Amino acid sequence: MEPNILLIGKNLDTLEILKDELGKFNRNIVYANSEKQITSYIAKGKLDLIIVGAGLPTETRDELVSVVEKIAPKIELHIMQRTPGITPASMVSYTNDKAIMWRLLNIRKNK
Repeated sequence: MEPNILLIGKNLDTLEILKDELGKFNRNIVYANSEKQITSYIAKGKLDLIIVGAGLPTETRDELVSVVEKIAPKIELHIMQRTPGITPASMVSYTNDKAIMWRLLNIRKNK
């Protein structure tokens, strides 16, 4: 079973491309770049992972992470670190890594 993943980033066009790329790995992806969109997806109650990209301005990133932590503390939250050479495409491998680990851990929990 694949996790339902919310990507949080700065640019909706970029997030759409990342969603398409992750779809090639059969990932279930939705995306958001505002508090309103994030709270809407969380309210639907079908998220397993939330991935926050490295490209958001620090203040915006901190605000959105705070929103997630307040309204959905039980959803697994991963925040990409800003490192040299990171690009928007880096979010594909980062998200895939987190999705694989989620699957592995959930297989073990269900046995």
